[in-house]
Amino acid sequence: MLDYLQFVNEIKIKSDAEAKQLADRYGIDLSIREIQALRPLLDEISFHWLFTGVPESFISKVKAAVGDKKGEELFRQYLDRI
Repeated sequence: MLDYLQFVNEIKIKSDAEAKQLADRYGIDLSIREIQALRPLLDEISFHWLFTGVPESFISKVKAAVGDKKGEELFRQYLDRI
């Protein structure tokens, strides 16, 4: 889980190109446009979600940013990593 939190923090501070390379290293297929769309949502992520689950409202925001199919894929990858 620590790697995932570090990943999220690094995506927030890296340039678009660096964030894309980082996502690729984690095996997460994101375009630069998708990274830009997701960045504003990263500050909403809470450690408490490990215990309570990710709120449906946040899942909806992610899907609105990257599309339903990509959103589902991202959450599946998240669940596989925790």
